[in-house]
Amino acid sequence: MSYYIYDESVELADLDLKKVKSIARRISKAAKEAESMGVHIFGGSSNGTLRFDDGYSSTMGKHLIIADLGGWFDGGCGACDTDENGYLRGE
Repeated sequence: MSYYIYDESVELADLDLKKVKSIARRISKAAKEAESMGVHIFGGSSNGTLRFDDGYSSTMGKHLIIADLGGWFDGGCGACDTDENGYLRGE
């Protein structure tokens, strides 16, 4: 499965389900294409980058940044849990 839409959560957020599905589909497609090239999408500190592991390693980091991405990105460990109403919530 490429992605999963939490329909009830989309409804609770009062968002357009078709638009959410479209966004999820396009981002998933792009992530799989990037992965096939050895590239990963990284989000953190509200910006996004495409990164590639070229084998380099130092105290400054390891992955080569090959592109900056427009839009707002959030990162972190990705922790999530189900709330008392059964909705999945993230950090």
